[in-house]
Amino acid sequence: MQRTLSGTTLYFKTLMPEDIPGIYPLKPALKSIGDDESIRSGVLAFRDFLRVFYDRLIADGGLYDKPPKQPESGGHPGPPNYPFLTNAKSVLVNIGYHGELAGNGASLSLGGWQPLTSIISSEGRYLKAKISVPKLIEALRFLTYCGVCFEGIDLDAGKPGMSNVTSLNVSYPDNPAMLTGLKVMSVAQKDFHVRGNDYAFLRCDYRALGDGDIDADSLFDDFGRLLSVKTRAFASGLRRRYLDRGLTCRAEMRGMCLRFIFSLKNKELWTFSASPDGGCLIYIKAQNTRLYDGEIESFPPPLRELIAKGYGCERKRFGEPCQKGCHGFKVPLDDSAPDISRYIEIWLDKELECLQRRSRTKAAE
Repeated sequence: MQRTLSGTTLYFKTLMPEDIPGIYPLKPALKSIGDDESIRSGVLAFRDFLRVFYDRLIADGGLYDKPPKQPESGGHPGPPNYPFLTNAKSVLVNIGYHGELAGNGASLSLGGWQPLTSIISSEGRYLKAKISVPKLIEALRFLTYCGVCFEGIDLDAGKPGMSNVTSLNVSYPDNPAMLTGLKVMSVAQKDFHVRGNDYAFLRCDYRALGDGDIDADSLFDDFGRLLSVKTRAFASGLRRRYLDRGLTCRAEMRGMCLRFIFSLKNKELWTFSASPDGGCLIYIKAQNTRLYDGEIESFPPPLRELIAKGYGCERKRFGEPCQKGCHGFKVPLDDSAPDISRYIEIWLDKELECLQRRSRTKAAE
């Protein structure tokens, strides 16, 4: 995936759940916002709004893109930096979190514009930095392109007089139910965040409105849409193969990286990973390759070369930017992966045998 705002936007759009069930758990705290039916209808409307929001960003991303800053002294570029997406997301969360539903849910009312300047992290925390007035106006104007209406501020003026803005009324004429969805998803982002479930707001993760548990099975369905049909079938089969062999799977969204970590008794063996910067990968945390080098000799040359190179921190080992190399050997999860599926399975089987043998030895001591 390219390191662009449009590419990152497409990533979040693809991760949004396609099939939101008609009934799912809701936290009791949400009852003050609306009844269950209006909340679930609002979440569906909010997901539809996010599609409009993302489509607009994908089409016009070049107008708002900011390339990652190049470090001094010829170093490597840092992680992707998309301040416009952060600002627009923060403004939306602030509108939903601080706004009061009015007119039977037809609008959100705010006492002023100042609460909109808070920057919200991926975990829902307030950051020290604030959105400047020019950047706030830029974000508000973009939201009007997406169908959001603001009463109380003249965004058509060259320089809107913010000192004169004492109240704001926010509406969405295309589907007013969206405002209820915006409200509850903003509350989920700010108040219900759990470790390993970042960016729930941008993914319209309705599961964050319930008991807070991360559902690895349904999240894997979202992950699968990042893959081609061929690769998705391979990934699903690999996942099922090792769940059937006793491994556990833990899903987590840390920052923009979605991971499915397969372990034997808390010993990490391999991982599916996706991020807008690194694409989709399989990390294999193989530590016993010397014990089955005969099987490795039968692997295709690219796999043999990968294993011979070893894995570890890219900065320390290879003088390259961090690419999570400490998590294992990286195998691209693209249409080339199904073609070498037999060798990947042999590799994982051998590592699993080593872990199981070690576990039995420890149990016998």
